[in-house]
Amino acid sequence: MNLEPGNLVIQFFSSLADKTRLKIVLSLAEKPRTVNEIHNHLGKNNLTLSAISHQLKHLSDLNIVSYEKNGKEKLFSLSENICWCILKDAFSQFGRKVKIECKKCGESRK
Repeated sequence: MNLEPGNLVIQFFSSLADKTRLKIVLSLAEKPRTVNEIHNHLGKNNLTLSAISHQLKHLSDLNIVSYEKNGKEKLFSLSENICWCILKDAFSQFGRKVKIECKKCGESRK
């Protein structure tokens, strides 16, 4: 993986350009969740558990999401190293409000 800042920005936005990954990120913006909880939240008929796990691996590899192990389960949450206000602002530009708590800048913005 090329760690040059421009490439990291491209990888970040490319990851969020995928509809499934964006839905996962928005799900995690509400609260931390396990793979099964994400699967239930997004709709079991829409995606397989395997597909969600695959997308979480991708997001985790890019440090967009993080997880804590609890026994055999992983509890996924949004990375605290990213300012999530950028996603909130992007949705706001197109007339949709999303609640995202940004721990990096210390804001809970609607």
